[in-house]
Amino acid sequence: MSEDARKDEAQDKAAVVEWRGHEFEVSREYGEWSVDFLESLEEGKSVGIVRGALGPSQWRTVKGMDLKVRELNDLAEQIAAAMGFGSTGESPASSA
Repeated sequence: MSEDARKDEAQDKAAVVEWRGHEFEVSREYGEWSVDFLESLEEGKSVGIVRGALGPSQWRTVKGMDLKVRELNDLAEQIAAAMGFGSTGESPASSA
């Protein structure tokens, strides 16, 4: 496999969300998501979406930002969009 093909494959498996001067990497590999994370996406639960998508290390960064609810909701929407969801609570299949 060429180096370009490997980079393309890696980009398909992950997305980068740029938000407030930070870059957060999120997985697009649906088979690797936890059930709790998937439930948060389907139910539109912002804390569960952000924490589940970012993992412990990146979540600590977000927690250190002292966000308000509306700001966390905005980040959750951006993460969901980067992962292929039209908006929180809408799966990729339902947005087609």
